[in-house]
Amino acid sequence: MKKAKYVPLIVCFYLFTINCTAQGDGPRAELFAPTGVWGVNPKYLHLEQNLLPAGNILVEGANFKIDVFPTTFFHTFGIGTNYARVLAMVNPGSGKATAEINPQIPIPIDELNFDGFSDGFVAFEMGILNTPALNVVEFAKLEPEVRVTGQFRLWYSGSYDSDKLVNLGTNRFALEFRSTLLIPLFKSLEQKQTWIEFVPKLQFFTANNDPARSSTASKIEQDPFFMIESHLSHNFTKKLWASADLGYQYGGSTAADGVSDDNTINFLGGGASLGYQILPYLGAYGSYGTDFFNGQTGVNAEMLRLSVVFTYVNLNKLKKESN
Repeated sequence: MKKAKYVPLIVCFYLFTINCTAQGDGPRAELFAPTGVWGVNPKYLHLEQNLLPAGNILVEGANFKIDVFPTTFFHTFGIGTNYARVLAMVNPGSGKATAEINPQIPIPIDELNFDGFSDGFVAFEMGILNTPALNVVEFAKLEPEVRVTGQFRLWYSGSYDSDKLVNLGTNRFALEFRSTLLIPLFKSLEQKQTWIEFVPKLQFFTANNDPARSSTASKIEQDPFFMIESHLSHNFTKKLWASADLGYQYGGSTAADGVSDDNTINFLGGGASLGYQILPYLGAYGSYGTDFFNGQTGVNAEMLRLSVVFTYVNLNKLKKESN
């Protein structure tokens, strides 16, 4: 096979490797990839849950219906001989809530509608094990093996107004540390690809020093929040793939002026995804997820996710460099 024939194949392979949301990144979100790729990943998420829009604060007795459109921009490159990636996500959306915030006070329905931007992030990822910096032609020759990457994310607040009862944003920062373990269940790129992914994540939060009107506190703090996401995905053809998805979350209890809200999240959820490669530079997939087990914490969550990914590689520049 000539080198040029590898390029569309590897770009196709990479199209599903970005999907970043607070509700879980999804299958093939962390696969090792070639350098020199630019891309954008717009998504639609419909959420019905008793978690705030950011997905990491439990509000018992509440029900949120949220529609958001997280859009992630990304670029892969090399640092020395090692793979690296930068990402940035913005998250416009809207939603509505029903909750007994105070049964004695009637609440106009527009008080429980919200729109603007949910929390977004900027991120940096670096390869740790078996992650050389390779362009798409070199990457095409790389045999599959176990790989490990590490990533840091800084989450920033979306739209927030303390005079409102409910907001898309959280009015604080979150620091997230994650690592990805990728295990291939195939021996060469000529075989149908099957991947196992494990992605543990740990978030730390700054305080919200201007709580929304639904709280009488002057400061809201939150305990660290642990998540682990796993996926088993398989290619039925070069274009069609599916995955079984599973995730566990624990922690994140909040405290108002030092008094615990007793709202620790202890939640196991999962679902399934189906993806298809439409064009060499355009892919799409859909996911459905729900709660499987919530201990005694009462977490209820249901998610529908639709995602498309556009990628670009400067093939002229690559051709000049290879000559």
